Amino acid sequence: MPRVRSSSPALVTRITLLLGVWLLLGSTNVPAASTPRIAAANWTVAETLVALGVTPYAVSDIPNYRKWVMEPPIPDETIDIGLRNQPNLELLAQDPPDLLLTSGLFSRDNRRLERMMPVRILDNFFSGQPFYPATLEMTREIGRMTGHQAQAEALIAQTEKVLDSAAKRLQGITEPVYVVQFSDAQHVRVFGKGNMVGTLFSRTALKNAWTGPLNAWGYAAISIERLAERPDARIIVIKPFPREVDSELADNRIWQHLPAVREGRVSQTDPIWPYGGLVSLQRLAKSMIEVIAHERAGVNSGADQ
Repeated sequence: MPRVRSSSPALVTRITLLLGVWLLLGSTNVPAASTPRIAAANWTVAETLVALGVTPYAVSDIPNYRKWVMEPPIPDETIDIGLRNQPNLELLAQDPPDLLLTSGLFSRDNRRLERMMPVRILDNFFSGQPFYPATLEMTREIGRMTGHQAQAEALIAQTEKVLDSAAKRLQGITEPVYVVQFSDAQHVRVFGKGNMVGTLFSRTALKNAWTGPLNAWGYAAISIERLAERPDARIIVIKPFPREVDSELADNRIWQHLPAVREGRVSQTDPIWPYGGLVSLQRLAKSMIEVIAHERAGVNSGADQ
């Protein structure tokens, strides 16, 4: 189950009026007409709210959400409440939301926040479940709390169809794949089990070139030279590039001498949040189809000419 922290006793009356017994006990469904004004300090929660048709009252760091997560877009009327790990307390105090959803990673200020509004931790990491089941449960939980259960089930069904389609389209892929995201011009996060990249590997024929240790988010921070350990591997880079990394790579001798770079086996995706929800997982699956299956089709058609 997603992690939950109860609200402070001083807020019981307000919670009861706004959310009823559900928010106190986490069990009763809320009608869609009673959808509370929800602020999301967690981008994954924000992504899921919008995907279910709920306009968040507020979201943390919307400019960087638009850069790193991209889709689904945050509605224009949603207000920005500052950094994910340090929400703007003064702004929140001016007109507190009915509920603030956060994650275990950004719980440092919860005690202060709970003096102003109900706070709930909803997290598809550190839940005691594998990533994909935890993300399904998180999606259903958000559907229950907002009265959008049907939309949650539709999103889950759509995600299953996308994963099934990816499995068919990626059959017969034999080359191993590194899926990475740059942290600077010398280092990348290489993804494995325990996140959406690992979910995609487990649901398709794709083979992960990285078999080393991983952290709690399912990635390892490594120097780019280690990507030469599997010289036959394709490298797929999830954008965006931080700072000026993309321009620096042109003069990066280590990067330029990697076998995959020399032989043209590097692809890039649009920005996708690797720690996100079902929309991000769908986008990752579709990107893999585009950069691998389509390129393979191009190679085969070229060989037939």
